[in-house]
Amino acid sequence: MTNVFTALQDFLFSRREWMLAELAHRARQQSQGYAAFNQEDLLATMNTTIEVLAEAIGTQDQLPFIAYAEALGEMRALEGFTLTDVLIAINNFRSLTWEVFEAFVAEQPDCTIKHARIVEDLLEQFKRAMITSFNLTYLQLHHQLRDQAEQLSAQQQTIRELSTPILPLYEGILVLPLVGAIDSFRAGQIMERLLTAIAERQSDIVIIDITGVPVIDTAVANYLLQTARAAQLIGAQVILVGIGPEIAQTIVQLGVDLGRLTVGANLQNGIELAFRRLGKLIVRQ
Repeated sequence: MTNVFTALQDFLFSRREWMLAELAHRARQQSQGYAAFNQEDLLATMNTTIEVLAEAIGTQDQLPFIAYAEALGEMRALEGFTLTDVLIAINNFRSLTWEVFEAFVAEQPDCTIKHARIVEDLLEQFKRAMITSFNLTYLQLHHQLRDQAEQLSAQQQTIRELSTPILPLYEGILVLPLVGAIDSFRAGQIMERLLTAIAERQSDIVIIDITGVPVIDTAVANYLLQTARAAQLIGAQVILVGIGPEIAQTIVQLGVDLGRLTVGANLQNGIELAFRRLGKLIVRQ
């Protein structure tokens, strides 16, 4: 039996060029992943696969062949191949190996069904090892990507919270200092976080400080008004402070009506107004 396997090993090596050409052709025709793959690398991998198979048959040592299948499955997962791509490649490799084996049987009268079963078992173990390795690696990558997405989401949430800090100044009083440009997305976040904070802390007064907002246009002004009205609907009074000369001029030119809002010159003035509404005074010593 050993002589038969040695002869089959030599026969596989003699048909290697044909197998390589057929494997590459079928892979490119049937698989988008392999069609887009670097052809030199593809041929090199296929050549190694044939060599490792031939060595496993000739030596009857399956371990290197199975280890190679596991490494190849992991590599294909890392390279972004799909399971369909991998199955196509495996099935083509298996089919071509059997074509070569059938040609060998026609020339080798000593080859029996026992030899065929050993070759079949070897190919089956290769398939199982490669698919298992591919699936495990793919699952690990999926978990890594999920963890990275969760970390990114947490980081974005932290950034949003830092960019829109809501500070409890005194019992019933919140301060919302706004810094930087405000677009529709951030405005929605500001409103959501502010309303949540008001409801959680049962606040009566909110001081919105726009000293750090560089530009006020119609959209930003409307966002501020909508936020203020929403806060008023759940029982909080809004004091707007930090309107500089340029922003004041812009608001007048835009015709924005801030009549429903209490306006203070700066944060200090806003705090004084807030305490006055609560019936408290700030005593300077």
